[in-house]
Amino acid sequence: MKEFEAYMKKQLLEKFPSMVFFFVVMMIPNYGAKVFGTFFLILFSVASDVRQKRLDLLLYLPLTRKQIFWFEYAFLSLMLGITFFVGLPFAEKNVGVWLTLLKSLIFLWAYLSIVLSAVSVGFDPFGAAFLFLLFDIVMGSIGSTRLSVSFNPYKFISPLRQESVLASAAFAAVLTYASYRLFTTRSGER
Repeated sequence: MKEFEAYMKKQLLEKFPSMVFFFVVMMIPNYGAKVFGTFFLILFSVASDVRQKRLDLLLYLPLTRKQIFWFEYAFLSLMLGITFFVGLPFAEKNVGVWLTLLKSLIFLWAYLSIVLSAVSVGFDPFGAAFLFLLFDIVMGSIGSTRLSVSFNPYKFISPLRQESVLASAAFAAVLTYASYRLFTTRSGER
């Protein structure tokens, strides 16, 4: 547990000034606001450390790559959870508000996985995140979820659209596993 505390201190001291605006935006009890804030928190996460060749600083704590990977997911999930519960008194009083938290966590895990995978193979985290966001928006807006000529199965697994929360969660889990394998075996620092 001390390693996670050290990791959180390092992340908060180093990145909180750049994250504070998005942290405040995420307190709005709305899925769109949470997605916006989460997207930019991901960009200021460990992906930027890897891209700027600062991952060695984390490894000196001493943390393993596996710990860094899971600590980043836990840290950002904790930030998302905190903002959710701070904004909860201002949300509608129904079950749908909990669905917002679940969908936001699925979005976080899927997009963080995409960014960490891209960084692990040497791509720019900002470029990868925006390209996948563009891909997700375009593919999620084509066709419909009804069985017809315009059927688009991507809508079910889209981390942004999430027509099926279960399918999106499964897709996020697959992306997380692939990202874990890439991050722990490849450095991403070229």
